[in-house]
Amino acid sequence: MAEPKPPTPENIADGLTARERVILFCAATDIDHAAVGILASAMQFMEIRGLIERDHGTSRYVLTDTGRAVFRVLLKRADL
Repeated sequence: MAEPKPPTPENIADGLTARERVILFCAATDIDHAAVGILASAMQFMEIRGLIERDHGTSRYVLTDTGRAVFRVLLKRADL
């Protein structure tokens, strides 16, 4: 049996919900997720998926390398 291919940023972006896209936007732009109604549990889920992580210096969420790649795909698709 063939080994499954690792997910690409494009495939990950295809499967994101609107809330997950907002989470990436918040992490990319340093917007407080709680201020826009995103629960900490949703942030933790995205952290488990490897798209965001905590900046230990500021305790804010930031994009991982994979999260940045997915965010770039979303921006490109929006012509931004």
